[in-house]
Amino acid sequence: MRKLFTYAAAVLLLFLASCAALRHGDMSLISLGMSKEAVIKRIGKPNMVVMAQSTEDGPLEVYEYMTGEVNSYTEKVERRPIWVYFLNNEVIEWGPGEDWQKDAAFTRRMLERYHEHKRNRR
Repeated sequence: MRKLFTYAAAVLLLFLASCAALRHGDMSLISLGMSKEAVIKRIGKPNMVVMAQSTEDGPLEVYEYMTGEVNSYTEKVERRPIWVYFLNNEVIEWGPGEDWQKDAAFTRRMLERYHEHKRNRR
């Protein structure tokens, strides 16, 4: 009986952990303009803060969330990074993780996207 209880507890724990992992990767729960706090409340804490940098427009931060997707050929779960970009604690973009390099071109590109999005919102 004790073994059965231990086994049931382990299965329950795995189930709950998988639900948290699925929630963690559901990017449909976030939208442009959401605050950092709202993102964390909806999909959880990030796996990693990729970068944080001061810009003329305010602080720029990139959070990494790992998602699990099932490969239809191998039927294995493949982990993939999704990066969420915040400027002034507001989501300005999210998508597949990129190779991060601390250079002016990356920051310039992010700020150009931010300004374009801001113009389109008016």
